[in-house]
Amino acid sequence: MMLRQGDDSAIPVPAVFMFVAGMAVVVNHNTHQGLKLVDGAGYRAVEVILDKAYPGHRVSADMTIHFGPPAGQKRPWQQNDVTRKGLPCTAAFACTDYKVQGGTFERVALELRGTRTTIVNGRRAVPSQCDPCSLYVQLSRCRTLDGIVLVSRVRERDLVGNRVPEEMTAAQARLERLSEGTLQEALSWLGHDLV
Repeated sequence: MMLRQGDDSAIPVPAVFMFVAGMAVVVNHNTHQGLKLVDGAGYRAVEVILDKAYPGHRVSADMTIHFGPPAGQKRPWQQNDVTRKGLPCTAAFACTDYKVQGGTFERVALELRGTRTTIVNGRRAVPSQCDPCSLYVQLSRCRTLDGIVLVSRVRERDLVGNRVPEEMTAAQARLERLSEGTLQEALSWLGHDLV
């Protein structure tokens, strides 16, 4: 694999980070919680600040490779060995439906399949039916229908008759009743009635 080329260490962090200005990244380490740079937060990478002691080598019109250790300062009294920990982010090429809940996008590529596979005729694995909640989240994240690209051909069973299970619908109705009762009780303490 290209990202492992020349990296014979057993460290799972890649020795090479491919950067493109404007690329989507997801933070994978709680860096600055007050600034909302927390595990799972999504951002656009704008720039890389390089160590000037290690200039880059242009390999093509649009690609420069930089060699050298991570930039950083070590105090004279610090006696720690240098270890590679990797960047506190990773390229965000794909996100789960759970990760994108509440977000809206201009363009999305969707895989409307279940997460499990079923063996058919004892030989080939077929993805299970798409979960109805996942289906809703995926289809409702894009601003327009024109912005949706489907990775695989749509199967009838993933859309037609794909309903939320009865027990989940019943549980949701129960939660709504409990919420209404809690609100009624809280308002009665204030001397108000729910309209």
